[in-house]
Amino acid sequence: MSQNLSESIIHRKVWMAEFDLPILKTLWQRYSNDKYPVFPPPTPEELLARPNVYRKRVFQRVYRTPKGNSEDTPLFSLYRLYEHLVLNDNIGLRNEIEYFWYAKWPITSIPDPQDPSESRYAVLSAIPALLVESFDQRIELGLPRKAVPIMSREEMEQYQKEDRIFESVPEWTDKVVVVQLGETLVIPHDDEEILESFEDERASSQLAAKNILHWQPHIYLFER
Repeated sequence: MSQNLSESIIHRKVWMAEFDLPILKTLWQRYSNDKYPVFPPPTPEELLARPNVYRKRVFQRVYRTPKGNSEDTPLFSLYRLYEHLVLNDNIGLRNEIEYFWYAKWPITSIPDPQDPSESRYAVLSAIPALLVESFDQRIELGLPRKAVPIMSREEMEQYQKEDRIFESVPEWTDKVVVVQLGETLVIPHDDEEILESFEDERASSQLAAKNILHWQPHIYLFER
């Protein structure tokens, strides 16, 4: 084989490799499972062991539901809220709360996930109480679940005249036994800061009820 022919073949292989890289990347992105949430997601212990890795994965997702599930449900949303909460992803948590609000699912419609992980089940069972706390603040102000994102002053005034219909937690949440791992499940805040005890006024009472120590998340439309 001549030297010119050999060089030509080498150059062609290099060119093909460079040409194929973006194509392969596109195909990988199109069919990669990383674009879909894993159901169920990792346990709190796993998420907290590598928070930056899992935050990146959550941020890079394209779809809300697991692969093969085109219809979203209150249960899928509950697990997304769980991930945002454990990973201390405040923006993601607030966005998912807004999503749940405008999906108009009653909080009581969240089914019992019967999760096999004790710690994950405990966090999941605490989240509906956080949603009730968040939504009832809006309802008390005269903003019902049926309201659309953009409304006129007249519509708002009419809503404020109507009877308030408050939310409530699903019955299954009261049956979930608190974490029994020998110690409290502690979720770090910004810069890995942790609270020392449940006596700290910043601790969430809804999470404390399930033996989970963490700051009260940013769940209110108007911060208190």
